[in-house]
Amino acid sequence: MNLITQNRQTCFFTLVLVICLSIGMSQNVYAHKGHAGSMINFMKSKAALKEMLPNGAKIVKRKQPLKDDAVEWAEKTYGVELDEKVHSYYLATDKNSGAVLGAAYASKIHYRHGDLKFAVGIDASGRITQAAILGVNEKYVVDFDGNVGTGLISDYAGLTLKALIAKTDELASSDKATREFAAAVRDAAVLLVTFTR
Repeated sequence: MNLITQNRQTCFFTLVLVICLSIGMSQNVYAHKGHAGSMINFMKSKAALKEMLPNGAKIVKRKQPLKDDAVEWAEKTYGVELDEKVHSYYLATDKNSGAVLGAAYASKIHYRHGDLKFAVGIDASGRITQAAILGVNEKYVVDFDGNVGTGLISDYAGLTLKALIAKTDELASSDKATREFAAAVRDAAVLLVTFTR
């Protein structure tokens, strides 16, 4: 075999390798982007909030940052690390006295290659009024429908924050959908208690 033939074979194999790697990388990118399908909504945020907040209360949507001392308090008191970013939540107060009656938080977290939309409410004592799975990407409906549920999740209603944290710890070895939702509910409830303390 002469030198020219060897160089052609080397170039050919290099080209094939580059093409194979390119195809593999593009398939990997495709698997992450849009792979989960469209968002399937089980419940509207407004309907969930109505279940979570007291009737007759003044409801105000608030947007505020979580200060350093609040982050430290949440970690020291409940062992939960919260983000210092700006958070939006709903505050329910008595129309006459202005006393805090409860609060709710609706948001989304990443779940596998998609998102999980959820909401959590607390009363004035920090007890969970209700938790809900508002929506999830189409591919993962089976994860939640078969394990946690969809819409309002009654297993969380009435739990104290201490009981919620214990429940989340117990579910740490459960399926991904169950433990991700439990952790999201815990973090949101601690965030609400931190804002309303």
